[in-house]
Amino acid sequence: MKFFLKTILDGLTYTDLAGKRQPRIYTFITGLILLLLLVPLGMAGLNRFLLMRMVQSTPEKVLLSTETIQPVKTGVPITGTMEVNTPTSSSICPTDPAAWSFSPTVVSSTHQVIQPACVYQGLEKTIAWALAVREGYSRSEATELLGFNEMPIKQIEAVTIPRDAEDLVSVPVSFIPPQPGLQEWRLNSQGRAAVTYALRGCFRTSSIKGNQREVWGGEYSVICLVVEDAENLYIVYSLNGHTHTSAATPMRSFLLFGYPPDGQWVWLGTRTEPKLEITNTAANANERLTVASLYDSQPWDSEWLEDFYHLSMQSPPDNWQNMTDERDRQAILSLLSQRQP
Repeated sequence: MKFFLKTILDGLTYTDLAGKRQPRIYTFITGLILLLLLVPLGMAGLNRFLLMRMVQSTPEKVLLSTETIQPVKTGVPITGTMEVNTPTSSSICPTDPAAWSFSPTVVSSTHQVIQPACVYQGLEKTIAWALAVREGYSRSEATELLGFNEMPIKQIEAVTIPRDAEDLVSVPVSFIPPQPGLQEWRLNSQGRAAVTYALRGCFRTSSIKGNQREVWGGEYSVICLVVEDAENLYIVYSLNGHTHTSAATPMRSFLLFGYPPDGQWVWLGTRTEPKLEITNTAANANERLTVASLYDSQPWDSEWLEDFYHLSMQSPPDNWQNMTDERDRQAILSLLSQRQP
């Protein structure tokens, strides 16, 4: 061992005429290079630390006047006023993406965190719609209850996203059935809602090359990636008196949301690939929370939907576990295939 250490020491230093050990020139250069590498890494770590310590705005209850809403047969009338928890800030949140700042995180340099964080409020409203239609609200009912003029979805075939800092890729997407009266539930073995969403970063849909700005995102100046963790074991569909329950495998999917000129976030679809099976729900929940926190966000689930939008899961049909008649399934598929007016 002593011989090994002496060999290393002799390789890094030499003995001068006075008998003192001096560092070799390449040892000095290597040390300098390592120092130069450690400085930007330290600055990046400090930047991440300061970013995560930024004070978030304090929630405050705001009363919004609403008219009486006539629900579909499974709905619950809502009258008077509805309390919505919305963050407040000392100034109005900017709606122009040019006023937003984008910063990379330790998990991705292309899918970034947006500042100010109030920008996510608009995205959360569209996320609430997606959660509501997974919890038994029909598409039309969720649209009305959340104050949308139309369903916040856009049916397109593909979305362009950055593969890395230098390359773009067009990814195919699928979309949920837009039938206004369709209801669905994603339920676990206890019959409870089992879908959670979490942010995975956002990016501008334009690039600067030389002195020119190239726009590749169409009308959507910003796109955000959101994971959908559907940990349900059953899917229940109900439409026009037909109800069908089928078994499901817990899966993670990746959803894309776009920011159009009118400022209302739109669900652009779900990436057809990848689809990842969830085998450890506890580990999955921990990872989901950790990554969402890096983006100054939080997971969005049924509890969040009830707390912030006062929408609890609609009760599924009685005896839903046994509604497995193939004729009902075919009837629902036939109705969904009909072109909507």
